[in-house]
Amino acid sequence: MPRLFPSLMLLAALGGCTALPPSTAGVAVHDFGPLEAATLAPVGIPLRNVEVVPAPWLASNVMAYRLAYAQSTRRQAFKDNRWAAQPAQLVELVLKRALRAGDPATPAGGCRLRVDLDEFTQRFDSPQASRGVIEARVTLLAPRTEQPLAVRAFALDHEAPTADAAGGVAALRAGTLQLKSDIRNWLQGLEAAAPGPAGSLRTRCGS
Repeated sequence: MPRLFPSLMLLAALGGCTALPPSTAGVAVHDFGPLEAATLAPVGIPLRNVEVVPAPWLASNVMAYRLAYAQSTRRQAFKDNRWAAQPAQLVELVLKRALRAGDPATPAGGCRLRVDLDEFTQRFDSPQASRGVIEARVTLLAPRTEQPLAVRAFALDHEAPTADAAGGVAALRAGTLQLKSDIRNWLQGLEAAAPGPAGSLRTRCGS
């Protein structure tokens, strides 16, 4: 019996290996790569947080695409490519950095920015041409009451340099950076158009 014990242990170890998850060596995992540091002008509105909420069909890390020229109502996913996190999480990181949400200098009662991400996909208009499509609804919410102070819808698309998954990553990265800039410009425009100190968004957001 003692001689059998090492063999039994080896069999048990081999049996345990079958419970391991399948290898993902052949899967390419993408994010937005290094985000260049830039000197940004102040937004003018104190933000305590930015939250990006994904639509149900975006609540995973699959890389979705749509063949608009063949099956425009069908969502599909690349088998050998995926995002490093959910698209909403990648977008949220970009926006938080750009808008300096949660900066230690931000007043405790700062406003909250909610971004409802409705679309984040690669759309093929033909087998040789595709683009990254992003659709989002952005709401500026007041401190404590969560009352909407302003709402804006954004729809962006960027041509992909290549008609494959890598091209889609590049196009959606460019679209996310444009979304960041468009939201900054929108917030700065809201503050500039406010009717005086008492009614300014800077004041209402606790500055």
